[in-house]
Amino acid sequence: MQPKAKKLIFIAVLLTGCIITGLISTDDKAKALPGGSSLPQSAQSAVTSKAAQAKTVRVQVSGAVLEPGVYDLPASCRVEEAIAVAGGLTENADSERVNLVRKVRDGMQIRVPVQKAARTSRTQRESAQAKYGLGESASKKYGSAKAGSGRNSSMMQSVRINSASVSELQQLPGIGPALAQRIVETRNSGRFTSVEDLLRVPGIGKAKLAKLRDYVEVD
Repeated sequence: MQPKAKKLIFIAVLLTGCIITGLISTDDKAKALPGGSSLPQSAQSAVTSKAAQAKTVRVQVSGAVLEPGVYDLPASCRVEEAIAVAGGLTENADSERVNLVRKVRDGMQIRVPVQKAARTSRTQRESAQAKYGLGESASKKYGSAKAGSGRNSSMMQSVRINSASVSELQQLPGIGPALAQRIVETRNSGRFTSVEDLLRVPGIGKAKLAKLRDYVEVD
């Protein structure tokens, strides 16, 4: 066989070997990377983690927050972060009854309760008054009884306006401490000679005098 022919045969065998080697290498790469992916495993984990962080959930924040409403938040958020997005807590919020470190989930409602009022509400007060008969009608009843006690003409003795003390004058209907003192000051400047002289006292008019007439005596 001529040298030239031997050379051609050698080249053909070499090319065949290269082709077979290339096919084997390609098959091994396909097996090492399922699904045709060309990324290493560490790179794939990083991409998956980033995708999970980018996921959002929708939650409703209500109750004692400044801006209640529906918010889209990262899936990794906690309740305290959701409340912060809703403007934060109000002054009367009861944060002790909320799990602030709980992770949020899609469709979750976060309701912040309000603290119990330190003072009794009007409704509770009215209920207590009604229970013990101390409502508005009862107050009027007791007030009327108090106003009439000791001032009924059949029970009350006449008050001598020229000699009665300030405390005694206060037993008269419609006469308080200030008006009783003015009566004493007026009579010191001139004794009362008749019941009508009470009109000299500042604060006593004809209407009040008519109420006093049956209870006073000029001595």
